[in-house]
Amino acid sequence: MWLPLIAFVLSFLGVYFLKKSALRLKIVAIPNERSLHNKVTPRGGGVIIAIVFLAFLLVFYITRQIMVAEFLVLFGGGLIMAVTGFLDDILELKASIRFIIQFFAVGWGLYWIGGIPSTAFFERLPVLYAIANAVAVVALVWFINSFNFIDGIDGLATSSATFFSLSTGGYFLWQGIEPYGSLLIVLAACSLAFLCFNWPPAKMFLGDAGSNFFGYLFGAMVLITVKNGNLSIWTWLIILAYLITDTTTTTFLRLCLVKGWYHTHRSHAYQNLARVLDNHKFVTCLITGINVFYLLPLAYLSIQYQQYAWLAFAASVIPILVFVLKYGPLYAR
Repeated sequence: MWLPLIAFVLSFLGVYFLKKSALRLKIVAIPNERSLHNKVTPRGGGVIIAIVFLAFLLVFYITRQIMVAEFLVLFGGGLIMAVTGFLDDILELKASIRFIIQFFAVGWGLYWIGGIPSTAFFERLPVLYAIANAVAVVALVWFINSFNFIDGIDGLATSSATFFSLSTGGYFLWQGIEPYGSLLIVLAACSLAFLCFNWPPAKMFLGDAGSNFFGYLFGAMVLITVKNGNLSIWTWLIILAYLITDTTTTTFLRLCLVKGWYHTHRSHAYQNLARVLDNHKFVTCLITGINVFYLLPLAYLSIQYQQYAWLAFAASVIPILVFVLKYGPLYAR
């Protein structure tokens, strides 16, 4: 019971002091034509979440509550993503450098996990299993960047991460699945502390240090818990449905409609809605409501009725897809 409280206090104090230092060191986000804020704001606060969580993870390892391989996956890859992201917040690294490091971190994680879950089909065709692992690497790198894409208005990425970690961590604690339950609740406490500064109107931004860290960590948690049989991939996909559907659909539409589709933009559905309404808080609350009151019950149904989990996933995606088609890149045009 003390762990999340300690994590919250440490994260809150860390962000508070970093916020003061960031302004002095000019670790700030400067408004431009693509941003949805109009004042210079400190950024990189996600590095505090990473530091506190990794410190707890190290304690779990020292006290032998987590296996060596899984510790190396979460700590090694998480540290790489946090450091790289923070350097990007300060120095604005080239995209090619960021991608190389992301692929390395994901490859590191998959190596220690032992690859994606195997099946009898893959055992008969090992070449296809190797191809499937390569696809998984690309998918995980995409997932890391999806977290970056969703960090486009105040509080959205942080509140989403809090929802992901609370919902899955709460389930693991309920089922006695450790150490993932406790670790995810600690992560939720760290995220909640940062949300105090990131809630609209944001006093500090998450930055790549936080979004890259979140993306890698949740991706690794999905692989570990699915491979261990702790949680179905369908349930994870439902929990993550808004993030996955918005970012993937938006990118696909831009690929089809925009010549320089890979450039920085603000045409996600949530960004367009926040800009039109001039209200970050409303949109962040709206998507939080979708997560809590729509996706969470569907995730519960996918656990209770596992044979119909794919239907619950379809039900989670379709309304979000309609929302993105209505207010996403097509609306921006």
